[in-house]
Amino acid sequence: MSLASILSECARLARGGGAGALASVARRRGSLPMSATAKMLVTADGARSGTVGGGCLEADITEQALEVCERLVPTVATHTLNAELAGDYGLTCGGTADVFLEPVMPNAALAALYDEAAAVVARGDRAVMVTARRWPAGTPNKLLLTELGEMIVGGDGGARDAAMRAAAQACDPQREEPALGDEFVVEALVGAPRLVVFGAGHVGARICEAASFAGWRVTIVDDRADFADAARHPRAERVLVCDFGDVNAASIAATDCVVICTRGHQHDALIASQVAPMRPRFLGMLGSRRKAALTADALRAWGVSDDDIENIVCPVGLPVGADTPEEIAVSVVAQLVSVRRNTESIGRPPSAVRRQPVAP
Repeated sequence: MSLASILSECARLARGGGAGALASVARRRGSLPMSATAKMLVTADGARSGTVGGGCLEADITEQALEVCERLVPTVATHTLNAELAGDYGLTCGGTADVFLEPVMPNAALAALYDEAAAVVARGDRAVMVTARRWPAGTPNKLLLTELGEMIVGGDGGARDAAMRAAAQACDPQREEPALGDEFVVEALVGAPRLVVFGAGHVGARICEAASFAGWRVTIVDDRADFADAARHPRAERVLVCDFGDVNAASIAATDCVVICTRGHQHDALIASQVAPMRPRFLGMLGSRRKAALTADALRAWGVSDDDIENIVCPVGLPVGADTPEEIAVSVVAQLVSVRRNTESIGRPPSAVRRQPVAP
């Protein structure tokens, strides 16, 4: 379940839909089977949304979450998976995780905060959520702030709000892992990354589907209305019919990833000539090394700078010998994940168009 969906479910409970507890990984050390930003919502009946790693740890955290549902008091639970315990469960990993468990109870202010947090994430924006580790009189104590520390929702304007804002501003705004302090838990809420796919044929459709499962908000673009049909791409956030000679309607931002895989090399080059100067976070193009070199020549002839050409990755995708549309999609999305997680050296470094020699 996505972060936006978990936050929306928290809002539903806070509007009177029942009781629950939200478990968030607040700090981890060592090698553990969980994301550094993992969350799981447990309702009073034991139903779970999201995951904090599965297996024995998740079972223990679920039990603790049910206790928080009853007591309505937040707590930090430390879970250690040492060599002996890991061996008992047939695991090879080990480490320590601090998990922050907080009650989700009927409360109008809490509902408003979770609603806004879900909306921020769904838009692909960023925000900072600060939660007090102790709630006086059982009253939820949370703030939602912009990255600059400006109030979005929550708080009462008192001294405690100022302390919570100071705690948020003391953290690196680009840090995605939560910061667990003595008084507060500070966490970045980061919206799902956006991927724009040009070309809604077989490969583009499979890339759209695979990227969506991996957590991207996907816009898929084609100049043919029968291919750019929402019914063909149910997992796309947006399906756009667009003349490839003017791609401004795709609204590409510097934080976006872009993959070009249209039905023709001439279309790919035309799109690349417009997108490369926009400098998206990642720009990949389907094709061979020969196509990469020929495309680079065409772009230079159209006045695209070498610096912009250098940022085009072609062939796009990790070198796994992909052949079918589905396999190509896996290789492309794997490379997108490496970009997202800043591990681009996995497999091989992305190769720039300018560096590709023309095959004899």
